Order: sequence, then C-alpha cells, then structure tokens
Amino acid sequence: MVKKANLDVVRENNRKLVLQTLFNSEKTSRSSISKAVGLQKSTVSSIFLDLEEEGFVQELGIGESSNVGGRKPSMIRFNRQYGYVLAFDMGVRHLRYTINHLSGETISEGAIEIKSKKVAPVFAEMKIVIESLDIQDTIKGLVGIAVAVHAPVFNNNIIYSPFFEFEDFDLVGELEKLTDVPVLIENEANLAAIFYRDYHLYNKEVAYKDFIALNIHNGIGVGIVCEGHVFRGADGLAGEVGRTIIYDAKTNLNRGADLPRLEDLYSENAIIDRTAAIKKVDNISRERFLELLVNKDAEVVPLIEEWEMAIAAFIYNLNQLYAPQAIFITSRIFDNCPEVAQDTLANIEQFKSVHKPELIISDSSVQDVSLLGAVALISRHVLGLQEHILEFSL
Repeated sequence: MVKKANLDVVRENNRKLVLQTLFNSEKTSRSSISKAVGLQKSTVSSIFLDLEEEGFVQELGIGESSNVGGRKPSMIRFNRQYGYVLAFDMGVRHLRYTINHLSGETISEGAIEIKSKKVAPVFAEMKIVIESLDIQDTIKGLVGIAVAVHAPVFNNNIIYSPFFEFEDFDLVGELEKLTDVPVLIENEANLAAIFYRDYHLYNKEVAYKDFIALNIHNGIGVGIVCEGHVFRGADGLAGEVGRTIIYDAKTNLNRGADLPRLEDLYSENAIIDRTAAIKKVDNISRERFLELLVNKDAEVVPLIEEWEMAIAAFIYNLNQLYAPQAIFITSRIFDNCPEVAQDTLANIEQFKSVHKPELIISDSSVQDVSLLGAVALISRHVLGLQEHILEFSL
C-alpha cells in the first residue's frame, strides 16, 4: 500500500511537471516536453493521454522536422479554450471584474458603481455579472472565481476590513453556492505581487524572486515575494504598511490623541482630502484633484512636494528593511503625472542607500494588477500548480 501511494505521488508530480511545461510553451511537441522535463517518452505519453482526455491539450498541426531530418512533430500547446475564470476587485466606489482564459488572456472586462459598505448588495451585482456570462468557446465554461479585497486575508477569510462589512455575509460561501466552482479571496497588494511574478512583463531577461509590490491608492499596502513565494506573515497580516505610525517630535502632537498613520497622511484618499481642506471645500473628486496636480496649482504644489518626499522616504525604508531585488510601484498619481514619479525617484536617490533595488513605476493601474493577479491565483488553483513557476500572458 505504501509503495502504491509513493508511485501515485511520483506520477502526480510528473503530471504537474508536464502540465507546467505545456502551459509555459507557446508552441511545442510531446518529444520536446519529454526532453525538457527529463522523463522517458513512455511516461510522458501516458501523462498526455490523461491531459488530452481532460481537455488541456490543443493540437496545432504538423511542425517542421529538425536539422537532422526525421519525422515531423505534431505541434501542441495548452488549450486556451479549456475554461475561463472570473476575477472581481472590490474597490471603495467600483466593483471591477475581468473574464480571462486560464492562460491569462482577457476575454472581457467591466466595472459597476457601488454605493454601499454592505457586502450583500455587492454580491447582488456579482450575481448579475455571473448570470449574464455567455462564453461559448470553452470546454468547461467557468472553472473558478477570485476576489481582490482591500483588507488582510488568511486562509480565505477576511481578518478585518476598513471599507466593507464582511462580518454578516459569507461572500465566498454564497459565490460557491451560486456557481459550484472554487472561490478564492485575497488581499489586493498580494495579488499585485502575484501579477508581477506571474505575468513577467517588466523584463523578459530577469526573473525577480525577492521583490515588493507597493500599491498607493485608497490606502497604502505592499505585497512581498520572498524566494518566489508570497510572504503573508502571521494571520496574513504582513504588508499592512499603511498602518505605520508617523511620529515627528517637532510637531505639536496631542499626547492623548492617536498618532497619525502613513495612509492617514499620504494615501491617495488622504492627499485628496487634504487638497479639499486647502481649497476650503467639503470634497474634491479624484478627477478634479488630478487636474489641479497636472496644472501645477500653486496651493497644491507644496502638498505634492511633501507627498513626494514622504513616499520617497518610505520606499527607502522598505529597501532597508527587506533589501529586495526590485520594488514595483503602482499609483494613479504617478500614472497621471510622470513628473511626480520622477521627482519621487530623484528623492530616493538622494538618500544614498548601499543596496539599490530596481525601482519600477508600473504602467498598469492598481485595479489591473490586482485583477490579473487574481486571475493567476485562481488559475493556479484550478490547475493544481500553486507551487510551480508559470508564465501567464495578456
């Protein structure tokens, strides 16, 4: 019995290795995969029979023979039409979603305005999206759902949420009952880190194993990848850097009051609120704030200069703490005003760190990186390749 169990483990490991190689190949052959994984052709052929029966293999026709001649190979690739996954991003004001093939390519996407902190109305909008799905060209249809949330997550459970009231609604359970497919929920900064690891858009010649994904939006959070794996810390609470205490001995602080946190002063929402205070209005839209920023409004410029230095100092401190190979920075402020991004990078350079990671300003939006990270997360789960190196495509 023990011997059979061991053989089953070996076969499953071999199957995953073959499936991984197939997934990562734009176009290949059975013999090429056999050579790549170092397994006997008979073993690979047996595994392929199972993969073909499951629908993972797409035949592409006859390829070219090698330089030494011989029989022309039958070319194959991972079947993009196996099934599709659905990813949601629960933002403060919008529910964004994307429908993607397991290999990562986007089929369609959309966004819905939300006005409640209750989870039940958000689920109702998700249900409308799910019930309207009409993807005809796949074998299995919908095979998994992932949800990005602006909150720490551990073992598929929300630890706490500053934006939504999850306590009275089992979102994962309701989605699973509705669809009968696996549903994963994950912190949006962790998903951003998964996106940078798995989509590998920044530099095809480099594969960072130790890096940080910094998201500056409604709050401030980081996803940490160590040796290729997302580091979640105890109870999934790693990366909650927006809660970092800011203390300035020269500031007249009331000792009886709470000290400000990083995101209280320097998140996107905080900067917009501080701009409204400067302008002596109750609130300012994000669009109006960005307009003031781009036009270098005289009252907003000093605030942005403060923000640039504060964010630069924080990135410098992240570098001292983790010494990552790279730090990916995603911010709508940077997206809309590249000068601010360049000034922030220049400030970091002034601090003269011994270790100098690659500082990469993302050209994808905060929502895009989290949504696509969610696509990779649930696709890995469906394939059973959570621990394997995979290369997703757009």
